[in-house]
Order: sequence, then structure tokens, then C-alpha cells
Amino acid sequence: MIKETSPIVAIDEALTRLAKLYQFRSLEERGYAGLTVSQSYSLRDLYFNGPRSMSELAAHLGVPLSTMTGVVDQLEGKNLVERVDHPEDRRSLRVRLTPEGKKLYQSAYEAFLGHLAPLLEHRSPTECDRIVSFLEEARVAILGWREAIRRKEKRNGKDHS
Repeated sequence: MIKETSPIVAIDEALTRLAKLYQFRSLEERGYAGLTVSQSYSLRDLYFNGPRSMSELAAHLGVPLSTMTGVVDQLEGKNLVERVDHPEDRRSLRVRLTPEGKKLYQSAYEAFLGHLAPLLEHRSPTECDRIVSFLEEARVAILGWREAIRRKEKRNGKDHS
């Protein structure tokens, strides 16, 4: 059994608190500019990756296509995204940021980075690299844990995919 005072428990608690702040709130709870978590992540994906199909957006968020359709409908209603013809496939559409959506996301992103900046002010580039590396290692470890659960469920006949 792992001791409650061990470094691994402290890391688990810190990551859990961070995840709760950053991610785990109700999808209906409003955040910056009245956006839900799904809406915020959709804008982020479009901001950094450009126009995407509904399927690509849904896969990126890990949600069903029907959920993504509702999210895009809401964002479209706020004039933050628009559906446009796909340049190579006239049967399909892509979603892209409107100028207002790009401006809103850029403002939110810069504000968020501004709150993170003080964490790094007095750290060396090497220390910053170590922090990023550690966070990536934590992400990979969590993905491994999730995959192990999926494999165990498949072995036990509880395939939820």
C-alpha cells in the first residue's frame, strides 16, 4: 500500500486539483465569455489547426458527432464559427472561426498565458523544459492507465467502445 505522505500521492493530488480547475467542470458551466468547456476546446482546436470537419472536431474532443453538432450550432449562434464548403469535397462542410471567434479565442488564450507567465519568470529554460517534460510523462502515464482499463474491460467482456 502506498503511504499517504509519499511523493506519488502528492503528485496525484496536485494533478487532480489541476484537472478539476482546468477541465472537470460541468459542460454547461460557463467560463470565459460564457463558453462551455466543449465550446472553448472547439475554438482552441480551430484556432490552432484551422478549419476542420465536424468528425475531426468530434474526434479531437472525444465526443459523439451529435454532441459536436450541438456545440457547433451554439458557437454558430454566437457568431464565433461558421460552416463553409469543403475545398475538395463539395458534399461536406468544414467549420472555421469567424473573425469574432478568432479575436475572442486569442484574447482568452493570451489572458490565460498571462496568468501562467509568473510561474516561469524566475525559472531557467532548462527547468521549464523539465516541467513540460514531466507533464508530458504524466499525460502518457495517464493514457497508459486508461488503456489498461480498456484492455481489462475487453477481457472481462465489458467492451464500451
